[in-house]
Amino acid sequence: MVRAILLSMVMTVLCGSRSPGGEGVRREDDGRIIFTVTADRNVGDETNQCSWDYTPTRWGMYDVSLTYANAGPAGSEVEVAYGPTKVTGTLDTAGSRDGSATLSLGRLYVADTKPQSLAVRCTRQVDGVQVKTVTLTPACEGKSPMQADDGVVTLHGRDATVQGTALRYEPAEKKQTLGFWTRPTDAAVWSFTVTRAGTFDVEVLQGCGPGQGGSVMTVAVDAGQQAAAEPLVFTVEATGGFQDFRPRMIGRVGPLAAGQHTLRIMPKQIAKQAACDIRQVRLVPVAR
Repeated sequence: MVRAILLSMVMTVLCGSRSPGGEGVRREDDGRIIFTVTADRNVGDETNQCSWDYTPTRWGMYDVSLTYANAGPAGSEVEVAYGPTKVTGTLDTAGSRDGSATLSLGRLYVADTKPQSLAVRCTRQVDGVQVKTVTLTPACEGKSPMQADDGVVTLHGRDATVQGTALRYEPAEKKQTLGFWTRPTDAAVWSFTVTRAGTFDVEVLQGCGPGQGGSVMTVAVDAGQQAAAEPLVFTVEATGGFQDFRPRMIGRVGPLAAGQHTLRIMPKQIAKQAACDIRQVRLVPVAR
């Protein structure tokens, strides 16, 4: 990535009669996009739905959840559509007009940063369904890595969950990397499994364009846990191109017990336009 352009999110919320009516959207630093209906709005079919026209700041996979109230008897079926992609679910009763419930609907992929619309409607309505929020939460696009037979744990960029508003996994064959690292609050987090306890050297496969080096990155294992060690810190080196990847040993972590762990990378300081691209991280066991 030679150049990263951040697109500001433009939201026009339309509901029922397709007038704004006080509805809005909130984008969190952790990447969640929360579409809010502030007025009392009941959704039905295509003629009575809530929709938001917006321009995303990043592409990627998202978990979709709906918070609603006044659903009446259980059984109303609701659909959230993002362009041609749809996720559906069946609502339980929320109990009362003042109560609320949240339903996880599944995952959808935002393929680009072009303007698109997100809409909520009922495909089968038992009673009035009052929409409160629709939340898109960044999700892992790959799988949770597990320690291999040779003891190495490989954390590929596609297996990370992005916590941010610009960082994303770039799936093009020549890239296959985490890129657009232009915001210091954006982080990549991997959840992985260690099957054999041990101490590991940390190798980062990093790329960076000419004149773009000098950013400072932190690598934290099991951040927030009581026994977590101090994060590793490394300074990004220019490699000749953002997709000109070179492996770098940046330090050592452990001992890590057998079981579930997390590794988080985020900038401490971005020197120029973008911090770097990272294709993968490897945890290489230290010989005893």
